[in-house]
Amino acid sequence: MTPQATVSNAFTVDLEDWFQGLTSTNPLVERWPEMESRVVPATDFLLGILRQHQVTATFFVLGYVADHYPALIEKIAAAGHEIGIHGYYHRFVHKLSPDEFKEEIERSIQAVYAITGEMPLGHRAPYFSVNARTPWALDVLQEKGLSYDSSYFPVRNMLYGFPEAPRFPYRMNGRNFVEFPLSTLRIGSINLPMSGGFYMRTLPYFFLHWAIARLNRAGHPAILYHHPWEMDTGQPMRAATPRERLTHYHGRRSLPGKLHRLFDAFRFVPLRQLMEDVRETAVTPHTADLQTQGA
Repeated sequence: MTPQATVSNAFTVDLEDWFQGLTSTNPLVERWPEMESRVVPATDFLLGILRQHQVTATFFVLGYVADHYPALIEKIAAAGHEIGIHGYYHRFVHKLSPDEFKEEIERSIQAVYAITGEMPLGHRAPYFSVNARTPWALDVLQEKGLSYDSSYFPVRNMLYGFPEAPRFPYRMNGRNFVEFPLSTLRIGSINLPMSGGFYMRTLPYFFLHWAIARLNRAGHPAILYHHPWEMDTGQPMRAATPRERLTHYHGRRSLPGKLHRLFDAFRFVPLRQLMEDVRETAVTPHTADLQTQGA
């Protein structure tokens, strides 16, 4: 039996509109209503691909999107996908105080709970901004009743990164709380990003397949991420900086084909399905150096 058949991976979706992810338009909350929303058709397109391959994903939903498009959240939940939270206004966590972060979490939980009637289990920080500067953030998440986080990205780039973080899912020391870091590929002493976003759009399929298979052969799940706007090829380049024109628009046409092939080649489940296995088997970062493992 191949590693692809025996190891479950997770496909996760950061559900936000295009202007909420751009760092140039993200702070302009008062102008968001003036901008063309494309989140519903973009998400519908992704849901069609997931349905075709019978893949169940985890959707980390922005509270603002939930409040403005409750029917979309209902559709996602009705299709069997897991609903987590992604903050309310898509703000960098390390720019918030602990009290401001608590307010974001409470408001985003309330937004999705009002639609699904279920308490979300998981959280992903906007821009993967839970890191070494926010040691209090995971305490807040657990205090608010969440069971896991998926915000650590063990790389470093101009916007985000936590290169010292463990590379693989683990249970927090002395807690029943799990962290699911975004997947990276370890080459020598460097962690290479490959698990979604710009990287998945840019890297060739054969490399993505090889990287995920390498993780699976070592017994580790791949934690992948995606934004619905990443396949929206009809979106005009509005209000984008030169950097954003590259990071947010490059490679959109190739992504659907890559997802079709990945969903055929590997097994994907929601993070809630992986959580109990991690609670039972994964060590904490304080008792083992997960960075040195070879996958």
